[in-house]
Amino acid sequence: WSYAVVLISERVSTRWRPRATMIPFALFVLGFMSLSGIAYLAQHSSWRFLYLYTAVPAAFYCIFLHLFTLESPRWLHMQGNDEEAIDVLKRMSPKNTAYLESVISKLPLEHETSEQGPSYSTKDFFIRKWAFRRILVVMIITFGLGISYYGVPLAARDIDVNIYLSETLNALVELPTFVITPILLERFNRRSSLLINTLLGGASGVLCFVLSVLGKTRIAFSFELGTFFCARIGFNLMAVYMVEMFPTCVRSSATMMFRQALVVGGACCPLIASVGRDLPAVSFAIFGISMS
Repeated sequence: WSYAVVLISERVSTRWRPRATMIPFALFVLGFMSLSGIAYLAQHSSWRFLYLYTAVPAAFYCIFLHLFTLESPRWLHMQGNDEEAIDVLKRMSPKNTAYLESVISKLPLEHETSEQGPSYSTKDFFIRKWAFRRILVVMIITFGLGISYYGVPLAARDIDVNIYLSETLNALVELPTFVITPILLERFNRRSSLLINTLLGGASGVLCFVLSVLGKTRIAFSFELGTFFCARIGFNLMAVYMVEMFPTCVRSSATMMFRQALVVGGACCPLIASVGRDLPAVSFAIFGISMS
């Protein structure tokens, strides 16, 4: 997932980056939706068959990845592998393109590339103040979003709804976010969009808790979907924002740290969701506050 985001963001111009970045996210959600169907079909089978049902598609994916995925030409050029970068560009572009040939002729030589501008590496996250400050802010925000993104569907059991239906609806709610996110990125300020989105998601989580306590289950579930919807939009916004904040040479590492913060937030979810056993639906209030 992380490398897919980096590769696709480097193959398009900045104009198309918000839309292109949503492609792997949308495919990820479709895979997430399929898990509910697999779990339903395998509910009476052994866990071994469940592993088999999920491993076989992954094996085909790995074969497809090996055969058809190309390396980032920008990264190859920065590493000094100009010939390989040019070969990748030719394979990606239509044949006999005069414009591509003119661009290739203007590429600096390997020794010229190494002399231009400062060089960066993963250690710059900790040495350079600007990099450390940026990645720290990104990880804190992503940690809060991860708690809400993974925790809200997990705590849906506290609301009296069918578990298979709730998981499917949560996945369906994600699909419109891939249309809304590029619109927000192209028309509005990134920080303002993220701030308003997280505040709305936090308020939705608190309202879900209040309505659940009052016994209005269906309305509470709609606010649960709203909280998850805002968590997904926040995740999408941060993913694109993060790609834009770091240079190519450390972008993969930044994406991995971004993903790691999201997963660590998700690891805290079972502990928070367990609170709902003693205090019904209070976990939604915690998820909403953590997002805000």
